[in-house]
Amino acid sequence: MKNIKPLFLLLALAMGFQLVAQQGFELKNIKEINTTQLDFSPVPFGNGVIFTSSKSNRFLKCPSQNAGDYTDLKYAEKKADGTFGEPVSVTGNVNGKYNDGCAAFNPAGNKMIFTRNNTDGKNAADVIDLKLYSADLDGGKWVNVAELPFNSDDWSTCHPALSKDGNLLVFASNRPGSTENSMDLYWSKLENGVWSIPTNLGAGVNTTANELFPYLDESNNLFFSSDRAGGTGGLDIWVAGMNGGGQWEMVGNLGAPFNQSGDDVNFVSMNGGTEGYIASDRGHSDAQGADDIYYWKYTPPIVDAIIVVVDKETNEHLTGASVDMTPTEYGNMLDKIYGDPVAQKNSLMTDRQGQVTVQVRTGTKYTIVTTKGNYKTDKREVAASEITAKSPYVIPLEKDKYYSKLIVEVVEDPSGKKIPLADIKILDKTTNKVITLTGDGNGEATTQIDCDHDYEITASKNPYYDNTVVLKNYRIDCIDGEVRVKVGLKMPNIVILEPIFFDFDKYYIRKRDAQPTLDNLVVTMNKYPSLQVRLGGNTDSRGTDKYNDRLSTNRANSAKNYLIKKGIAKERIYTEQYGEQKPINNCTDEVYCPETDHQLNRRTDVSAERHQEPGIDFKTRQVSDMKVESDRKDKKRN
Repeated sequence: MKNIKPLFLLLALAMGFQLVAQQGFELKNIKEINTTQLDFSPVPFGNGVIFTSSKSNRFLKCPSQNAGDYTDLKYAEKKADGTFGEPVSVTGNVNGKYNDGCAAFNPAGNKMIFTRNNTDGKNAADVIDLKLYSADLDGGKWVNVAELPFNSDDWSTCHPALSKDGNLLVFASNRPGSTENSMDLYWSKLENGVWSIPTNLGAGVNTTANELFPYLDESNNLFFSSDRAGGTGGLDIWVAGMNGGGQWEMVGNLGAPFNQSGDDVNFVSMNGGTEGYIASDRGHSDAQGADDIYYWKYTPPIVDAIIVVVDKETNEHLTGASVDMTPTEYGNMLDKIYGDPVAQKNSLMTDRQGQVTVQVRTGTKYTIVTTKGNYKTDKREVAASEITAKSPYVIPLEKDKYYSKLIVEVVEDPSGKKIPLADIKILDKTTNKVITLTGDGNGEATTQIDCDHDYEITASKNPYYDNTVVLKNYRIDCIDGEVRVKVGLKMPNIVILEPIFFDFDKYYIRKRDAQPTLDNLVVTMNKYPSLQVRLGGNTDSRGTDKYNDRLSTNRANSAKNYLIKKGIAKERIYTEQYGEQKPINNCTDEVYCPETDHQLNRRTDVSAERHQEPGIDFKTRQVSDMKVESDRKDKKRN
């Protein structure tokens, strides 16, 4: 007799206990669709839900002669009053001989990926494993059933989940590479219409236990079921997500009221974690059978609160105090996953009455940081229940030393022109703490300083030289509330790289001008040891292109050899030949030019290839601005 792998993968059923009530949560058994047997894997579809259902749970032990014992896909329409119509079998070619179920749908709702027993073979243990199949919706029927490319007769591939855009598929499998042959979660991407080779979600999600029944919400939060350690018993719902580096990692156990001592096998979250479905064998008072589908709704319990900031000694209400509230511990996992403007950081300023009005979530703890000039910062962690226990919630601030606004202005020295986006480091010489700022488009940056401390302010911006200003003995200005410091940066040194000129039709180094130019270049390269140069050989337009290319090569190499003989490493010198292709004037073929103009084109240009010396700007001399005496008047050859 064949051994049929069940959609539940042989996980035993166990009855749970009554749902523990928790504020803000509602749980309702969908009696209209649940049976006395197995009903699970609900997936929103159209105006209702598609789910998996069986008439018997005996398939968990062995195959039955009664085909009705196996699971099929059902659809139930949701009515305007929130109830569901009578379930009907999904039509087409999806409900076959054995187990069919656990479906997922693309955004258009016309493509389904579902799980069924392999009808074409069995593994070495004589078990018909599970495979994933796709189907197309055509005229209200699901047709064109086809295997996904990464199925195998030797292991199970099941429980699909699709992302909101339909391009990410997560599923369960015990294929090679799974953790100790247990069921792990894998993902695949739809690339050019083809599913990529599956990748294990990794140790951040998978364990030696079983990870099953994944579901991706609209934000790609991954909910799944696992019997790993740390749960409340049986299968629990867990949550994972993808980090900024593209790796999957755990968020945590979904916790009460969803997880209980029995098996919680499917979790669907919709509309930002405010409603959804869960399949479970919990012993709820409305339970219909072995596994039922429940609709859940979450209305976050939000309470208004008033916070007042006062002077600790005088009890004076303080206007303009900054109150930053950040949640540090959440009442439940849904708040942690989704949150909302209430659950995120609130940066508020007290009004004329010294108060702010906030909304807090019941069960959440907050870190409240309160600041105001001339007062010590107050930082505290309090629960929402403490904030709302007595209205208003009072935060007293203790007077501190005088503080002032420091404005750093970075300018060119000596022109005074403002330098935008400069890097600014402010060293508190009393505490040795460093504040790092970036100047704005007007060359300014602002921070707060202690009027009793000395500071060292350093500004930098390429290609300027860094400059440091010491701030001390400024208390009178500081107490007035504002200190302005101007930091001037000097422009870098500019080093001009001169061209090397050659005689007509020659490439030797002329003593009268080329040798001094190269000697100066040697001095420069010795002074700046990271400097590498490029020598570009040129000729005038007379002669053939081929001849001039060879001549320009010789002129560049001649200058290079001279530098090498003077001790410059050859690795610091690059050469290029341009022939007559880069004239700096209009002395091209068949154009008459005086010999002095031709001379300007008989040269090797010197340019900086790269260097690491700060504050230095290497520039190539513009030949068009030069006047060079020619060696001869001959215009017949080059």
